[in-house]
Amino acid sequence: MKVARCCRLALVSALALPCGLMAGQSAYGDLTVTAGLEKSASIPYASPPAQLQNEAVQYLPPSNNEPGFDWTYQGKELQRAQYLRVGAYSTYFKTSEAYSGQLADSSGKCLLTANTLYSLRTAPVFQAQHIIAELETPLPGCAFTRGFIYMPHVSSTSAGGLWELPVNVRAFLDTLAFSEGTKEHYNYIFTFVAFSSYADHPRKKVCLDGLCSTAAGRYQFLAKTWDPLAKELALPDFTPPNQEKAALELIRRSGAYKLVAGSAKYANFSKAITKLNPIWASLPGSPYGQPTHTMKRLWEVYTAALAGYQ
Repeated sequence: MKVARCCRLALVSALALPCGLMAGQSAYGDLTVTAGLEKSASIPYASPPAQLQNEAVQYLPPSNNEPGFDWTYQGKELQRAQYLRVGAYSTYFKTSEAYSGQLADSSGKCLLTANTLYSLRTAPVFQAQHIIAELETPLPGCAFTRGFIYMPHVSSTSAGGLWELPVNVRAFLDTLAFSEGTKEHYNYIFTFVAFSSYADHPRKKVCLDGLCSTAAGRYQFLAKTWDPLAKELALPDFTPPNQEKAALELIRRSGAYKLVAGSAKYANFSKAITKLNPIWASLPGSPYGQPTHTMKRLWEVYTAALAGYQ
């Protein structure tokens, strides 16, 4: 039986990991930051004896003077403003009742127009796979101003993140997420169990088949990798924009940012992958003995992602 690929880090031993343990998405009870959200399902397996457990490891390059992306940039008109911009397709702004299916009509959702910037009263809040927002100006015919939007439908927010990056870099990060098995999910831990709060790295050690890991987020940071990065970059939480910043810091420290920025050329793409495979063990050429994707497959994923941004 062929085993599906899981989120992979630099792990001590080579293991094929079963991936059918993703917790189901729970409904939003209300739109507060911490209340009304069901916790993810507990992991339905017993840990092996301590002497059989191996701890996951992840290479953290030392800080250096390599160039990277200037995260301080924002459009002048958006400085100090709170906002979100809808992506290439229209989407819905919803109440919690609309999300949970309790409404018999469409009164709990209002249309947000594609490629449109909306001003917010307060900073956007990231929760599971959604962004909670309070609009500065009510939408026409909409009975509420505080609701949530499906995160992949939002192209950018005042918190920064993926959509501030050049398209080559975005496509490369999408390729890393594909390789790690997380794709658009920022709220996965090892074995694809989901978490809801981004207040901090979840720090949940999961043990499966003799392997223990705290890997979390779209780029599967170990807690001991995340902590020094968060401290040095002054990242106050584990929100998706901060996960982007930490992933780019790993790329910068590895001396791969210029290659990633020019990754539309295959030679640069393949060189960047080679520089980064000591960090992400799912990349081809990784020295950790884990199952890896081929360079050809990752290039196919990258070119498809890049085409979607152009």
